[in-house]
Amino acid sequence: MLAVLVFFVISALGVPVAFLKGKPVYAAIAVIYVSPRFQANLQDAKEFELQSNTQYREYVQQQVRTINRFDIVEDAVKRLGPAQSAVVNKGETMRHAVERLQGALEISPIPDTYQITVGIQGDKKQGLAELVNTVVKVFLEKSKNEEFFASDQRLQNLDEDRARLQKEIEDKQTQRTAIAQELGVTTFTDNYVNPYDRLLVDAKEALAAATRARIEAQAQFDSVDPAKAGGPRALEAFAQDLASKDPALTSIQSNLNQRRATLLQAASGLQPEHPGRKAAEREIAETEKERDRIYQGLLKQFSAMILKQRQSDAYRAGQVVQRLADEVEAQGSQASFFTTKYQEGRTLGLDIDRARKRQDSIEERVSFLSLERRAPGFVRLFSEARIPDEPIKGGKTKLLALAMFAGLLLGLIAPTVVDILDPRLHLPGDAEAVMGIAATGWFLKKEQAGPDFAIEQVHRLASRIVQDIQNNGSRIFAFTSVKSGGGTTTLVTELARALTKVGVATLAVEANAYRSDARYRSPGARGLTVVLRGGDHLDSAIIPGDDDLPDHIPVGDLESDSVLPDILNLISLLKDAAAMYGAILIDLPPLLVSSDAELIARAADVTVLVVEAGKTTRPELQAAAKTLERVQPKAVSLVVNKVDIKAGGGFGLRAKTEFETGEAPPAPKWAAPWLWR
Repeated sequence: MLAVLVFFVISALGVPVAFLKGKPVYAAIAVIYVSPRFQANLQDAKEFELQSNTQYREYVQQQVRTINRFDIVEDAVKRLGPAQSAVVNKGETMRHAVERLQGALEISPIPDTYQITVGIQGDKKQGLAELVNTVVKVFLEKSKNEEFFASDQRLQNLDEDRARLQKEIEDKQTQRTAIAQELGVTTFTDNYVNPYDRLLVDAKEALAAATRARIEAQAQFDSVDPAKAGGPRALEAFAQDLASKDPALTSIQSNLNQRRATLLQAASGLQPEHPGRKAAEREIAETEKERDRIYQGLLKQFSAMILKQRQSDAYRAGQVVQRLADEVEAQGSQASFFTTKYQEGRTLGLDIDRARKRQDSIEERVSFLSLERRAPGFVRLFSEARIPDEPIKGGKTKLLALAMFAGLLLGLIAPTVVDILDPRLHLPGDAEAVMGIAATGWFLKKEQAGPDFAIEQVHRLASRIVQDIQNNGSRIFAFTSVKSGGGTTTLVTELARALTKVGVATLAVEANAYRSDARYRSPGARGLTVVLRGGDHLDSAIIPGDDDLPDHIPVGDLESDSVLPDILNLISLLKDAAAMYGAILIDLPPLLVSSDAELIARAADVTVLVVEAGKTTRPELQAAAKTLERVQPKAVSLVVNKVDIKAGGGFGLRAKTEFETGEAPPAPKWAAPWLWR
């Protein structure tokens, strides 16, 4: 019903909307061609080459995102002039109009081609083609400028850099020419030999030789220096050596020796007292003395000569060393100056070469920019938009169909959403999902189930209790609901009557001090409270069963209390009663509102949680489940009560129909039974 209502409401509202808003739609489309390679003027333009298909697709997507850029659309609208009125609404600001047109432009690449379509749709044909063509024109202009971004400024910067390099080359050439004139060279190369290097090497070699000669001369002088130890003896030895080699001294000594020999021969035959002999001996002595005098004179002369000679040699060697040292210093200074200046000239030459290479690169770049900024580039116009003459589609039929489709869709969604948002539990499966256990039994609403099917459901639950009694020896069953009105009392009394009919003696005990039920009351009955207070035995409180109720014990007089007195004695009393009855069913208050329910549920053999379908919510059942987890009863059973016969797609109705007819209901005619054959 909700689905049908939503469908008809949406469809009914769609009819006037379709007639009021449905208008013809016109379209104007232009086509842009995006080349996979840059159409250059020069032979090679590697700077603009797309290396792969992926790069090309990315470039195409970049153009798609750029065409409806705000500044492009704004410039295009301004260029329309008087035709702006066709695309700018009355009273609309330029910014709002541009933003609206940005969203209205439909831009997309055509698959498997090199083309991009730029189009726009509108309810009026005027101005659409003009707008699209103007947008494309502005885009192409800006695209070309952005491919060579700020080319004029870049050319100006390159010209300035070229002039700076030219001035730098001229200045360095002037400096290198001045250095060449100063050094007397005509070129600056790596293989050029410094002329001062050879002079410096020769001077250093001469200085080393002179130094050794000076050391030797000084040693010669020191060996005969009278002021040094051993000097006089060495000087005398050198003088004696020279004297022994002097020819004049040798001649004199030869003559004196001959005279001495003559005198010795003349005196050899004479007596010692002979005057001739004495005269000869005197002459011989004078000859010896003269010879000694001449020899000593020569020794002094030679000693002085040797000393002066050695001293002169040492002095001369020292002077030579000093002069050579000065020459080495001068040659080194000249070589260092030449090397520094020559290296400076070479560095200037390298700088000039680098500047010329840089200048050549700038010349090439200037030529490239000057030519390529006039090249076709990647993007160009392929087809202009034409003024539309016929609408591409009508609006009324589409809007009406759209409204009916929306009504159908919302009609299907609305019940599902309502069902999802409904927190109530309608089906046994809903309660099973929360509790995590299978339901022991479920019951339709009384007015929907009918007497026969209701009795069948009660007997089905009774048989499962009998099975539990036989298999597990359970005797005491505590029935509690999640909230008030769950039908626990009705379920307990009917289930006790059914168990009695199948031969299981059953006692129904009302332990609900929270809200007593009048069906348990009987005139003169003492009740459970009297027994718990110790006023009587349990047997005296049992009311025998009749056609309406089985054996039962009412709660009795509570004296305005909402809890049972001495409730801890109740389980022991019921265990004593289990000797007379096969099953004891305890009718407890709701689990979430009474502490008695928790205490008795903990001690009972089986705790049966009754969930009222259609009223119990998921959070309430979750709270009850947590309470049972805390109480830790021996066993828990789940019963779902008052299930609507139409809930869950009518599963209750199908069960009732199958029970009454003995056959499963046929599948709906709209289904395809052949799928399940």
